[in-house]
Amino acid sequence: MQAGSLPHWDLGNSSLLTDYLDIVLTVANSVLLCTVCFVGIAANLFVTWAVYHQKSLRTWNNALLVNLAVIDLLRCVIDCPILLAIHVTDSLSGHVDQLVCDAQVASFSFSCCIQLLTLACISAERYQAIAHPFQTSQRRTRILVFIALTWTLAILVALLCLKFVKDSPVYVKCTGLKLETLISYDTFGLYILVPLWSTCFGVIIGFYARIFLIVRAHSRKIFDKDGPAVELTTEVEGAVCMMPSSFAKEKDLTPMQGQLRL
Repeated sequence: MQAGSLPHWDLGNSSLLTDYLDIVLTVANSVLLCTVCFVGIAANLFVTWAVYHQKSLRTWNNALLVNLAVIDLLRCVIDCPILLAIHVTDSLSGHVDQLVCDAQVASFSFSCCIQLLTLACISAERYQAIAHPFQTSQRRTRILVFIALTWTLAILVALLCLKFVKDSPVYVKCTGLKLETLISYDTFGLYILVPLWSTCFGVIIGFYARIFLIVRAHSRKIFDKDGPAVELTTEVEGAVCMMPSSFAKEKDLTPMQGQLRL
């Protein structure tokens, strides 16, 4: 009898352990999402408020930073609460509405794309500001084109994912689909997000590497020019010290006495 009851006892323990782990993961995800949400909202509101109230910060160079702050704020306000609702509802074995699942796909793809594209645009604009600091006539037009382009591409990607790409891990969890019934899995992550991330990361690294080379070359030029200039200045100062001062001449003093009085 005892030998026959052991498998049932082990099965019950395994089920309890699985339920316990699910509860722990749900609580951890909820705390993490809430923390990211509140901290992100506060930080991005502060950036937007600072640029709005400080006139010196209202420059076209900071327009892309404000654009990034707005996108982060939208993600904290929209995407994080939707993701939190999906995790909590799924852990409670509840039903998530199809509209909520579609909203998560659209918001996640939109925010990811526009964040990556904006970071790449910021690196390109930083390079232009350092490599060509006096060419400011086209800066306003260039930044407006960057902002419009990032929003347009992100909206197109979100619509594409909402129409054809509904196999992300969160969407599968939200709708309760089985992996065995899916033709594809995580198409957005593998074929859109990873290539876009790699491209933007390469662009960012390339521009900041060029900025580093420009600053390094400029520093070397300044150092090479400052060496002879410092020596020449020292020699001139020494010669001036050896000359009689006008104050000494007026008082009929010797050059050494005039220098001592000065």
